[in-house]
Amino acid sequence: MYELIQVGDRTYYIDCPSKIGIYRMEGDRVCLIDSGNDKDAGKKVWKILEANGWKPDRILNTHSHADHVGGNRFLQQKSGCKVYCAGVDRVFAEHTQLETVMLYGGFPYQELKNKFLCAQPSGAEELTEDVLPEGMKMLRIDGHSFAMTAFGTEDGIWFVADGLTVDDIMRKYHVSFLYDVETFLESLDKLEKLEGRLFIPSHGETAGDIRPLVRRNREKVLEIEALLRDICASPAGSEDILKAVFDHYGLTMDGNQYVLVGSTIRSYLSWMKGKGELEQEFEDNRMVWKSRGGDVRTENRVCVNEDREDVLKDIECFALDMDGTVYLGEQWIDGAVEFLSRIEAAGKKYVFLTNNSSKSPAVYVEKLKRMGLDAGKDKIITSGQAAIFYLKKHYAGKRVFLLGNDLLREEFAQEGILLSEDAPDVVVTAFDTTLDYRKMCRVCDFVRAGLPYLATHPDYNCPTETGFIPDAGSIHAFIHASTGRYPDRIIGKPNGDIVDYLLERTGIQREKTVMVGDRLYTDIAAGVNNGLKSALVLSGEATLEDLAASEVRPDLVFESVAEMGKFL
Repeated sequence: MYELIQVGDRTYYIDCPSKIGIYRMEGDRVCLIDSGNDKDAGKKVWKILEANGWKPDRILNTHSHADHVGGNRFLQQKSGCKVYCAGVDRVFAEHTQLETVMLYGGFPYQELKNKFLCAQPSGAEELTEDVLPEGMKMLRIDGHSFAMTAFGTEDGIWFVADGLTVDDIMRKYHVSFLYDVETFLESLDKLEKLEGRLFIPSHGETAGDIRPLVRRNREKVLEIEALLRDICASPAGSEDILKAVFDHYGLTMDGNQYVLVGSTIRSYLSWMKGKGELEQEFEDNRMVWKSRGGDVRTENRVCVNEDREDVLKDIECFALDMDGTVYLGEQWIDGAVEFLSRIEAAGKKYVFLTNNSSKSPAVYVEKLKRMGLDAGKDKIITSGQAAIFYLKKHYAGKRVFLLGNDLLREEFAQEGILLSEDAPDVVVTAFDTTLDYRKMCRVCDFVRAGLPYLATHPDYNCPTETGFIPDAGSIHAFIHASTGRYPDRIIGKPNGDIVDYLLERTGIQREKTVMVGDRLYTDIAAGVNNGLKSALVLSGEATLEDLAASEVRPDLVFESVAEMGKFL
């Protein structure tokens, strides 16, 4: 613990309970991002700085919570460096007792005045872009606190503080502290659009691609929202609600958890009241919360088989998922072939966009031909092709260890990708239907060694005519269990790299392209997250019940592609 790790020419972080960033300035001066949770943390940071001949010039606090500002005072006293923090959080960094007052809602009892909730106060000045070292930038990501800031460096590294909760912590605690739920969701939108080489949350593993984690954070918020709606189906007081949440997630109450989770749940209740989902009443000198009857969230009301705003008339290219969208197994979905004909008759394009990297475009061409459709390879886009495109752009000339079947290996080789079994520079994992234990040991060795780790797509299961079989996401889970790493970047839907490749291939603008599919979390999310229009079809996996429970909102919903043709 407290290990210095270099992640760029000028960027480092100290791996500790609350990660601390270091950015080298001119000479022996460095800028710190946060300072740990107490004086002891400050001493350990100082020891690392001394060992490297560095002097802290300034400390940029991401926010004012105790585990991020606790070392400020010691480091200021040792070096005289300045401390900067944004907005209301600056006041809290100077007057740290306000944190426990805010959490408890009154004068806190003695046991709450601990180092986890109340740091030693330090002097702090207002954080603005003017005080950033050259080569650094900042982004406000409020919600977890009043005024939280992410910091980026010229090395392509982003320190994202507590803007995201990593999977292990979500699984353990479920209810991560939030001050403002709505603003937190808006900050997730900002983080999802960030471009960077590596993202470093304060707690948990670093990631080359944070978009999957952003999605899981959104899903957790919606899960808690749904739980509270269920709890409040019958009128419930705040303490009753808090007990029900702890019981549901198997949490253990103590003083710290009472104020942290309790404050967060009250923030959720306020958010849901503001949206009209809950109402608040006073009964027998007791405040109670209860769910409002019916579906009050107008944004969740779904119009099926309608295109009231003529979205499809302006579309020039239809990106179509395959299984569940235009066919099931070897059978066309009723009306799908006619729909494809209507697209072409209207002077528009269509392509098939699939995450399945176990089959080459030639295999899909042959399958479609067996089914009576004459479509060339130009109509097929796979996550494997998108991965090749990404490798050529970002890892040109590098040796690749590919975990994939023979068809994909042949495709990589034909495209000039250098495959290596013994001395790769990059690891790529795909949907490998020839997987064996030897391969898994080999790929885990390379991932554990720290090589860049890419994956073609995130799907956990692949549908077949006889049911589901494990897909690429299940392979990622195996590798993570052994190495502690998930892929640094996942190319396929819902992520942006496969969409970039789609647009490169078709030459058609984002706003003129519609993603059509039967899965909300891959197909529709790919459109929503990357500036395309999106149309959900109910002929495959997703149901209206799934849609009602999902934050992913398509532009259009149809029973099947057969219903779309009349709107072209």
